[in-house]
Amino acid sequence: MNSALPFSYNTCLESGDFDEVQTFLNSRIDEREVKPLTSQGGSINRFTLQPLQKTFVFGACWGERVHVRSGALSTCHLVLPLNRTIRVCNINRTLGTNEILIMMPGSEADLIWDAGTSAIVITFDSETVQAWSGLKSESLLSGALRILCSSSRQARSLFSLLQCVASQHQINEGNVQPVMQQHWENLLIETLSDQLTDTIPAQIDILPLHLRRAVDWLKAHIEHPLNVSDLVKIAGCSRRSLETGFQQFIGCSPARYILQQKLELAHQRLQQAQGSVSDVVYQCGFNHLSHFTRLYKDYYGETPSQTLRQRTLVTRG
Repeated sequence: MNSALPFSYNTCLESGDFDEVQTFLNSRIDEREVKPLTSQGGSINRFTLQPLQKTFVFGACWGERVHVRSGALSTCHLVLPLNRTIRVCNINRTLGTNEILIMMPGSEADLIWDAGTSAIVITFDSETVQAWSGLKSESLLSGALRILCSSSRQARSLFSLLQCVASQHQINEGNVQPVMQQHWENLLIETLSDQLTDTIPAQIDILPLHLRRAVDWLKAHIEHPLNVSDLVKIAGCSRRSLETGFQQFIGCSPARYILQQKLELAHQRLQQAQGSVSDVVYQCGFNHLSHFTRLYKDYYGETPSQTLRQRTLVTRG
């Protein structure tokens, strides 16, 4: 999907008042605490909506950098950034463009949205999901947080499905018929079926020993040039076993995981204004500025220079 906020025919709220935004969110989903982290003034927060029977698909765009927190969630929520990034503080992970955060009932939201971030937020009706899992004879996960990489089959399928929903919204000027709403809701739950139940693989903090060795070593050496062969040696297994393990337990290939970790490190340093873009490229083990810039923009929806410029402006302000 592109970075434009979808579902524009049903704009629920446009406001720069964060108290008003918090009241709006709390009236429609689980209670949230909303705290702006910058004070630019005049920035507008915008929310749109496409209901799918008992499932609500929101478009959300924050005008300023904002911290959004909740208590234990009562139902399943999904967050899908369309541009820029969202920091998932409770698992110390940055959610990149076209990745998907799944928050199961009992988990807590603890998210920092970059200014200007657009995303889709989906809230499922708990009874609907419970009824579906009962039909499948599978128990619903509780308290789990999970990130689907943009390259995963489920993520690609879900974004394709949401593109169809957004197109139907535009064609029908926001008046999607109930029978179609039911159809899209069923497809959404079906697409996420193995992520919502106990058949889902273990979280990244509960990895097999050989994968844990590889991940820990990678994070300790992330500033250096790395490749999959390095991880194979550290893990002490075959390349095929490593690839299979990463796909099963982490949701992406080892090469993709290395890249994500390096891009997240670069993003953090740019946000902290630690040197020039060229300095950060060198510090994070990238060899070519142009190649890094392309990868960074694909992942975060903006160039490294734009990230650095925003941080510099906030610091000066």
